[in-house]
Amino acid sequence: MNDEKTYESIFVARQPILDAQNSTWGYMMLFRDSLDADRAVFTDNSEATMKLVSNLPLCNTPHSSKTRFLIHFTPEAVVRGIPHAIPWSNTVIILEEIQDPDETLIVALGDLLIDGYELAINNFEGKPGCERLAELADTLIIDMEGKDEADLNAIVTRGKKFGASRMIAKRVEDLDDLNRAKNAGFHLFHGFFFKRPQTDSGRKISSAQATRVKLFEIIEKDEPDFDALAPAIEADVSISYRLLNFLNSANFSFATKVTSIKQAVVLTGWKPIRNWLRLIILTDMTPTEKSLELAYVSAHRAKLFETAALGSGYEDDSDTLFIVGLFSLLDAMLDTDMKDITEHLPVDDEVKATLCGKKTRFTPWLDLAKAIEASDWDEVGERASTLNLLPGTVAVSYQHAFTWADAFFSSKTST
Repeated sequence: MNDEKTYESIFVARQPILDAQNSTWGYMMLFRDSLDADRAVFTDNSEATMKLVSNLPLCNTPHSSKTRFLIHFTPEAVVRGIPHAIPWSNTVIILEEIQDPDETLIVALGDLLIDGYELAINNFEGKPGCERLAELADTLIIDMEGKDEADLNAIVTRGKKFGASRMIAKRVEDLDDLNRAKNAGFHLFHGFFFKRPQTDSGRKISSAQATRVKLFEIIEKDEPDFDALAPAIEADVSISYRLLNFLNSANFSFATKVTSIKQAVVLTGWKPIRNWLRLIILTDMTPTEKSLELAYVSAHRAKLFETAALGSGYEDDSDTLFIVGLFSLLDAMLDTDMKDITEHLPVDDEVKATLCGKKTRFTPWLDLAKAIEASDWDEVGERASTLNLLPGTVAVSYQHAFTWADAFFSSKTST
């Protein structure tokens, strides 16, 4: 490979679409080119589509045969047959609502639908002249922003006339938006409501969860304590089993088989095993009926922060930033107020303040993660600049975090 450019920085973003039970129904897939200073620029919208389609294999998105991937296409890309490059079984083609669409587009869509693809109309409002596309659509995506209940009800009523099997409310930013969307008849939601669900202030972490959290008292000490760590892991048969299974998997290449917890602790090293235990405990505290999506996002944030911090002047904060990212969605995962949760966490006051929404020196990192997850690349560039992070550092860290999180969750599923 050319020494001057051994890789191309890319962003392939995925944002979950959730149902009323917080289960992942599908993913909104988005591509933006590498961060050129403050923003990514495309002279042709079809360029973004082509980049996404060609780089989709980089997205090791956990999914089942029922998980849908929603991808934006331009009318030109549809006419050219670009969607055929992606397996039809779980692909939903997104088109903007278009007045008086060209007949060649209608014919191309018809062929794709016959082949098994689905169609979603983005920013649907039921405008005159857009009926032909709406009649072909399986899904209608309605933007919540700037619409009151009367507006939403009117759009939903118009949408039902076309027989679409589902409607997605997008830009659901808070609990009020979620309730308005549900009242209007939506069953699928895209936005940030799942990160801050309604909490029960009187609810506390259960005794079993509190016992798991106590393990942090060992792994969060300033100095490594291998003598205390091994017995603590051995006392939990579930963690012991998963640790041995994980270390003996293909992700590692130890010369000998790891057969004891003490051996595992010594071979792995303090920092790697501490991060692994943090993630294990976090995912174990997630109610079983909840989707693992929040845990996955948390893990990705943690590794993104840690990786970007190393070599960027934040080396001393890398471990703390891992914790900030890992615990940043804990209130949503446990349906409990963050203030109540932090009472059980052996972290310093600044981390607690950050998690509880107060402005600290770690807050810009959370803002960076939120901008990435929202695919707001202008904002990503600004946040990266504020932190003095190079665009390439953010891009490489972003992709490395996916690889790391995918390896963990694949192993967790298999165990």
